[in-house]
Amino acid sequence: MSSNFTVKRICDYCKNVFDAKTTKTKYCSHICNSRDYKLKQKTKKIEVSDTETKLKVTNYVIDINSKDFLTVNETSTLLNMSSKTVYRLIEQNELNAFNFSIRKTLVRRKDIDSYFERNLINSDYVNPNRENEINIDNSYTINEAIEKFNISSGALYNIIKKHNIQKKKYGKFTLVKKEDLNKIFE
Repeated sequence: MSSNFTVKRICDYCKNVFDAKTTKTKYCSHICNSRDYKLKQKTKKIEVSDTETKLKVTNYVIDINSKDFLTVNETSTLLNMSSKTVYRLIEQNELNAFNFSIRKTLVRRKDIDSYFERNLINSDYVNPNRENEINIDNSYTINEAIEKFNISSGALYNIIKKHNIQKKKYGKFTLVKKEDLNKIFE
């Protein structure tokens, strides 16, 4: 059946305007039709691969969560950190592990939990609402603290971050409570 009319259409692939002879035409040429088909097939394969990967990852995480003894790689996956960091924690005796051979080190799940409990108990948790207590009378500025304790600004900021000490902006100054810094440097 031939048609006596033409319709202005936009190609679904190249987005160019073309004259179509039917109302159902989607592509300006056979080339655009083929390229769009190939693109759709490619995206379909990628989606299938992504779903398979997600399924494998969730199964792996479920498998890790059910184990009592974990390898270093499994521990690093569970803690979302690198395996070098896990080895460093083991070397510093912060995380208990048993070394069966050069290539086989296992960490008990209980040791991972106790590592976090130990660090939560020992950390100097500061109430976030303490920022209201910080004022110019009971606080050091950063420059005053650097001069008083004779340390660099980088070291001071590392100590503030490590001990979770609250600081407050006051104009162009940054204030830190005197009692918090005095407690650390005594």
